[in-house]
Parts: sequence; structure tokens; C-alpha cells
Amino acid sequence: MTDETPRTDEEIRRAVVDRVREVEIMGGDPIGEQLIEDVDVADGIVTFTVDFEPVGRVLADRLTDQLRGAGLATDGVVHVRVEAAGSDAPETGLPVSGVDSIIAVGSAKGGVGKTTITAALARALAEDGLDVGVFDANVYAPDAPDLLEAEGPVATSPTGKPMPVETDDGIQVVSIELIAEDGPVAWRGAMVHDVVKDLLGNAAWDDRDVLLVDLPPGIGDAVYTIVQQAPLDGGLLVSTPTDECVRATRRTAALYSANDVPSIGVVPNMVGAAEGESTPFDGDALAEDVAEAAYAEIDHVPFDPALREPTTRSFADPVTDGERAIDALRETVLEFVETEGGPAVPEDAVDLRGLPPESCQRQVVTEFGVADEEPVSVVLRGDPDDLVDVVDESLARDGRSLERTDVDDLGYDGWLVELEAAGGSTVESAT
Repeated sequence: MTDETPRTDEEIRRAVVDRVREVEIMGGDPIGEQLIEDVDVADGIVTFTVDFEPVGRVLADRLTDQLRGAGLATDGVVHVRVEAAGSDAPETGLPVSGVDSIIAVGSAKGGVGKTTITAALARALAEDGLDVGVFDANVYAPDAPDLLEAEGPVATSPTGKPMPVETDDGIQVVSIELIAEDGPVAWRGAMVHDVVKDLLGNAAWDDRDVLLVDLPPGIGDAVYTIVQQAPLDGGLLVSTPTDECVRATRRTAALYSANDVPSIGVVPNMVGAAEGESTPFDGDALAEDVAEAAYAEIDHVPFDPALREPTTRSFADPVTDGERAIDALRETVLEFVETEGGPAVPEDAVDLRGLPPESCQRQVVTEFGVADEEPVSVVLRGDPDDLVDVVDESLARDGRSLERTDVDDLGYDGWLVELEAAGGSTVESAT
């Protein structure tokens, strides 16, 4: 007789999926109803990523319990976690998930080279080992895909989310250019707002370290939607050395400031010529004219045709003046992200954001069963006091108590709660 007990993580995953197909909900099973975005297995721990949006709160609790039961009923499974799809999306008007930091690149003046700077910076960051995304917010004249050699069309995930196109450099790109293949579209007002929210906010970004948003010129609907509603960590300003460009870019700087978006700095672009020719404009003075307060002074970027072909250049080993300027800009952006990005969610924290409150509480209690007397770290939305009270009551029924409770406010990323029990770490239930 053949031993069919699953042994490898992949064998366990397939067995769990088979079990989940037996669960009945919403007239079908969770996989057939496209509620399950991912099933991950590692060292006997199963993690379900669930799209709770189509189900109500009552069904969400029921589904969570059923998935936990299906997982634990599978040979080789020692623990089950349930996470909500898009749980890392900050609580803003335009939440974006799958991204650690978002940087806007803007100027109200067209023709200053925003897209060229965005594409070259994306390439430089990717060469440095970062997972990079680029969102082309210019719905009227999108050309970021051409500079990055990104080819569409954008596909959709099983749950209907736009799937970014990935370049040969590993850069993920979303642009209307990769969708509207039938020619120009007369986008207006609410249409612009909706398409930006759908493509940026709903895109299935895959664990990007940095997402660069190439803003369109002007101060129109797309710019307002992103700057006012997206969780931007900071913004770069791009300007050429003319009075008209300075005035226009100053308007973008004022928009950043009015919406509490930190200005990383001003990129004085196309200042002088490449390869040692004289520079008739002072890049530092240009930056001071555009923005009074910025994180850093940024070296000017000379006019350099090499930057029009960023995928053929190596910014890690720069040769031209333009390449060296982009390499320096990369360093500034990395420093800003590392020092000004705010508190980060620890990788070992259990993500409870997006789960119903009762499911959050039950999940934390079960975490003590596998914690091996180590502290349990979780990240959640809302006031953590109720969660701490439930855990404390559960421990009390087992003759124990919470020895330590640390709570950190992560801003729009939620609350980080670290709990440590005295005298062991096994809790039977949360009821």
C-alpha cells in the first residue's frame, strides 16, 4: 500500500487546497468563488490570503473558521494563519498594497524630463538590488513603458486586479499605455480619477521596495487624486532652469506641502551640457527658487542623450555625467527612504489587518500555541486594547497572565502589538 501522507511543503499545499475545495460558502467553495488569492506552506504552517471584500462580516468569520479547520485537518499541518488580501494597504483615500515606499516625481510644467528621471532612477534602484515599481500616471501622454521597454497588455488576477507588466530588469510597470491599445482616449474629470484609483490602488504590486509615480504635468485630476489621497512617503520635484519651469514646479512643491508630502529635493534637469561643457545655470540656486524646504540638495542632471535609453545603461558603473547624476540621485532617495520612511512592520509580525475583530482575537490566541515561549508580534487596525483584554482573559483561564505588552503606533500602517506570556505559551481557546 502506498503511503500518501504529504511530506513536502508543496505536497501539503496541494492537500490543503483539496480540503478547501470541500468547504461550502456563497453557493460554492472558496477557491471556485475566487476568495483565495494564495495558499502558502512553510514548515507546516499554512497561510491563506483571502479576499474578504465579496463577503460580509458574518461570512468572513465563518470562512476564517472553516479555512482554519480545513488546514488543521490536513496531515503535516501544525498551524494555520489567515491574512486579508491587500492587508498592507495603508488606510488612506487611495490605499496601495504590496509596496513599502511610494515616491512621486512631479512638476506642473511639461517637457522638464520627469519621465526620463523616473525611468533612469527606477533602473538605478533596480541595479542596486531593490524591487522597483513604476506607475505612469500620465493618462494623456504615457511614455514610461517605452523608456523602460515594458510591453503589454496588462492582465488581471483571478480576483480582477490589474497585474503589472514586468520588464527584463524586473521592474513592474502599470500604465494606461499598456491597456488602451486601441488609440487615444478622451479622459475627463471623474474618468481620470477612477482610472488612477483603479490602476494604482488596485494593482497587484508584488512586494515592491519602492514604487515611483510619474505624475503628469499640470495640477489636474490625476495629480490631485494621487497627492491628496495616496500614501506618498515623499516627492521629487523636477525643473529645468527657466523662469516658467521654476514657477510651474513651485506650484507642485506647494501642493506637496499642503498635503503633508515631504519634498525629497529638486532635481535641476538638463542644466548645461554633458561631458564637461560649461554649465550656464546654477543648480543649487534653481533648487532654492523652487522649494524652500527639502530633505536634500540634489546634484544637477546635465543634458545627456544617454538617459533616453536607461535600459542600456549601468548606473552602478556610471560613465557619462548624466549617469553619475542619476547614481547620486539614487543614493539620496535610498537615504530618504531609510531615514524618513517611518516605522516599519517587522517581517515576523503576524498580519491581522483586514480580518474581522473576532478572527483577530482567535488568531492571536492560537499564535501562543506555536510561539515556543517566545513573544507574539502582530500588526492590526484599530484600537488594540480589546485584543489585549481578550488575550489576557484567555491566559487567565489557563492560570497565566501577560508579562509584557508593547504597543507601537505605526501611523496609517496600523498598530504593532508585542505580547509575552508569563509561565508558558499555550492557550486553549479565546472563548
